[in-house]
This record gives sequence, C-alpha cells and structure tokens, in this order.
Amino acid sequence: MKNKRQGTSFFRNTLAQTAGRLLYLLTRVGLPPLILHYVSLEEYGLWATCFLLISYVSMGAFGVSNVYIRYVAEYNAKNQHESISGLVSTGLLLTFLFSCLALTGVWLAMPWLLQGFKVAPHLQQTAQVLILGTLATMLLDMTLGAFAYILHGLQKIAQQTIVWIISFLLETALIVTLLLLHYGIESLLWAFFARYIFSTLVYIVLCYRALPDLRISIRLVNRDFLHTFLKYGGILQLSGLLGVAMYSIERVLAGYLSGLAAIAILDLGQKFPVMASQVFSSMNASFLPAITEAHHLGKQQDIQRLYTQGLRYLNLLNGLAMGFLAPFAGWLIIAWIGNNTAMNMADTIKVLVCACAGYQLHVLTGPLSAYYQGINHPARTFGYIGWQVLLVGVGLAAVWQYFTFTIVTIALLVMIARILSALLYLLVGNVRLGLTLWRFIRSVLLPGLMPYLFGYGLMAAIKPWQLWLDLATANRWQLILILGVIGVVYVLLTVGFFYAFMCGTEEQAQIRQKLNRRRR
Repeated sequence: MKNKRQGTSFFRNTLAQTAGRLLYLLTRVGLPPLILHYVSLEEYGLWATCFLLISYVSMGAFGVSNVYIRYVAEYNAKNQHESISGLVSTGLLLTFLFSCLALTGVWLAMPWLLQGFKVAPHLQQTAQVLILGTLATMLLDMTLGAFAYILHGLQKIAQQTIVWIISFLLETALIVTLLLLHYGIESLLWAFFARYIFSTLVYIVLCYRALPDLRISIRLVNRDFLHTFLKYGGILQLSGLLGVAMYSIERVLAGYLSGLAAIAILDLGQKFPVMASQVFSSMNASFLPAITEAHHLGKQQDIQRLYTQGLRYLNLLNGLAMGFLAPFAGWLIIAWIGNNTAMNMADTIKVLVCACAGYQLHVLTGPLSAYYQGINHPARTFGYIGWQVLLVGVGLAAVWQYFTFTIVTIALLVMIARILSALLYLLVGNVRLGLTLWRFIRSVLLPGLMPYLFGYGLMAAIKPWQLWLDLATANRWQLILILGVIGVVYVLLTVGFFYAFMCGTEEQAQIRQKLNRRRR
C-alpha cells in the first residue's frame, strides 16, 4: 500500500511541476515581444546579463538546497523532526553569511563587471541598479528559500508548485502594468522583487502548517549539521558551480567577444529550447526525495524502475518539444518577435536549431544525478561536468585554430559538447544501475529521436505548398495560426505512433489507466 501511495505522490508531484512549468513557459514566451516594444535590444541584453551574473552567485547555495531536500526527506522518513529544525537553523545561518559576502563582493567588483560586459556609459547607472537589485532579491530567496526546500523534501511539491505559479503570474501582471506605465527596464526588477517577497511569505506559512514543531534558533546550530552542509553540500556546490558555468558558457563567450547584443541574440534564440527543457526537467525535482526514501527503505528495484521509466518519458516529452522547434525555427522566431530589423534574425534562428538537441540531452542527466545524490554519492555527478569541460575545451582550441568565433559557431560547439558528455555520463550510470545498452537505446533514446522524424517530415511535406509564404514579409498572426494547425497534427501523429508502435501491451494499459483516472 505504501508503494502505491509513493507512486501516486510521485506522479501527482510530477504532473503539478510539469503543468506549472508549461504555464511558466507561456508567460515567458509572451513577455519578450512586449518588453522589446518598450525597451531597446541593448537594455534587454543588460537584463539577460543580470541573470547570467546571479546564476553564478546563486549557485553559491546550490549544495545547501540539495542538503535541505535530501536530508529533510530522510529525517521525515525516520520521524526525526528535531533534526529538521537543527538542519534548517544551520542552513539559514550559512546562507545569510554567504549572502552578505556575495552582495558586498559584487558591489566592489561593479566597475570591472561593467567594463567586462562592455556596458555603454549611458546604461551604467541603470546596470548598477539592475545588477544589485536582482542579486539582492535572489540572495533573499536563496536564504529564506529554505522553507520551499523543506516542502520539497516532504514531497509536498504540488503545494510548492501552486505558490510558485501564483507568484510568477503576479510578476507577469506587474511587468505588463509597469511597462504600460512607462517605467522602462526597471519594471522587470520591481516585479521580480514582488514575486519573491510574496512566495517567501507563503512558503513560511505552509512549512509551519506541515511541521508545527519546526523551530528556528541559533541554539540549534551544531557541528554535525555544519559538517553535513560542508561535506555533502560542498561536493554538490562545486558540481553546481561548474554546471552553471557550462550551462551558460556560450553566453559568457558571446558577451566577452561581441557585447550585450550577442547575449540578447543567444537569449532570444535559446528561449524556446531552454523553456521547453525546463518544463519537462521539472520531473527531476520529484526524483531526489523519492529515491532518497526508497534507498533508505532498501528498495533498489523501485529505484531502477523509477529511473528507467522516468528517463523514457522525460526524453519522449523533450523530444516532442524539440522535434517541432528545430524544423520550424524560422517560423517560430518571426511569429514570436516579428521581423526585428535591430537584430540578426538568421543567427537567432540558427541558435535555436543548435540549442534543441543539446538541451534535450542535458535534461536527461537529471534523474541519474538525483540517483547519485539520493544514495549519498554526490561526487559521481562530476562525471557529466568533467566530460563537458573537456569537450568544450577541445572544441574551443579547434575553433581558435581552424575557424572564426561567431555566435553560431559558439552555439554549435556547446551543443555538440552537451550531447556527447551527456551520453557518456548516462552510459556509465546505466552500467551501475544495471540498464543494458540495448534497453537504453530502445526504451529511452528512440522515443526521443522519433519526434524529429515527424517534425522534419511535416516540414518537407508542406515545403512545396509554402512558396506563397514569404517569411520576410509574413504576417505574424497568419504564422501563429499555421503553426498551431501544424503543431496539432504533429502531436497527434507523434503521440499516436509512440502509443501504437513503441509501447507494449502492459504500458498501453498503464497509460489508459492513468488517463481514465485523470478524467475522473
């Protein structure tokens, strides 16, 4: 009975996370055209640069967040709520001290940052406000975000997701309102701040409802919990820092070589693949607490089943998104932001195509990393980052010697490195989990590759009929309508083929059962 409840909880949490990420995708896709109507491309690149910077700084607490999730799940399984109080008290002290140091460090380094990212003199004052404002907001969330991670560790991810959905909808409404009132690029900062203040307060209330005996006190800070953060969290900390560096390496290179406009092109070109991958990578959030609990209870078979099935559907769903984005990249970019004469549309489209497969394979590493963290072997997560660092380094040397650094060249290089490093990492992990190579190819890789065949097939099928459509002068709403119709046909063909030819009888029955349960 407990296994059934655990499976239901995992499915419910995964569904809530995926639905929330999908809604988030819709809001993030809808905002850039409006933002670019009220701010310049250079200002938009400045906003993207702020998040590039805070992504590095916020990774200073990456290990802390994973310590919360993993050990709250373990202590809750053992019914050791006093240990949760000590763990959280210690973590809050550590993140508070780190936040003070990080904010001071960025403030002192501001002249070098502005010079390094080639910020124009007339934007430097705005840049300082945006960088320090977004950083302070993120550090506040990093510190008091402990309460969200507690809910995560308790596997109350559905509750956490509802609060997150309300918070980013609030942010979206504030961005639109403030832009219409002509507050400019700072509209995004004020909305960002309001979002995290709201969500933090609600998370605190929900935590005390879930754990009425939770106590936060400096007296509960002790050496054992500090050792846990420094050892387990420290390993994940270094892995997270390297991961963020490799996740955003193309933007760093483009910004260093070409300035803010290149970062803006990469941000816009990668927007669809990044957001699509984040929608379905939200499934990974449910793996760590579930695997931790199963490992604590000695249920190795449950872990293998959860890993294999999760990887299969994660790749299928990501492939379903990327298999449509890649062939219809030009149509999507023009339908989204129009024929913007201030930016290089051809490079933006090529960046989108390059990003698809790389981000798809990147997401597949999530369940394996969650497995390593759940069984208390976090150092093994360095495998993926190590291969990626090596391959990017070799690629940069080759481009430096034989080619020219352009936005497209950088995007292509990083895509190849992500694909190869993810495959190597997964193949080694599959051996440890007892997943054979043929089963991995048949059950996991093929469902993710199949959508590309339908996507490019549809593009080839309609190509003779699109001669009347000139993308340079195409009407945006006409393109949206055409893409909507093609998208529906694409999804029906792809999902129908998967169900009819790639699922066994037992899996078809499980799918029907879950769909019937959702309808009821």
